Amino acid sequence: MTRRPKTEEASRPLKERIGEAIREHRKAKQFTQEGFADHIEMHRAYYGEIERGTKDFQLSTFERVCAGLETQMWVIVKDAESMS
Repeated sequence: MTRRPKTEEASRPLKERIGEAIREHRKAKQFTQEGFADHIEMHRAYYGEIERGTKDFQLSTFERVCAGLETQMWVIVKDAESMS
């Protein structure tokens, strides 16, 4: 079995790329991190960990974040997959 070398993007965890995509969508809605966390009734520190990609979170949490952003989960995942 031949192993292909990992690209830099492939080695970056998906949760980091999802956090970055969430951050971009939040900023496009002109929310501060703290303001958005309040908007979705989530502790700011917990939400910050999601954006930084340091928090493993449940699907229901992802759904809550996406609802607050008024976007579908697949859009965030698609954006995360295409990040360089």
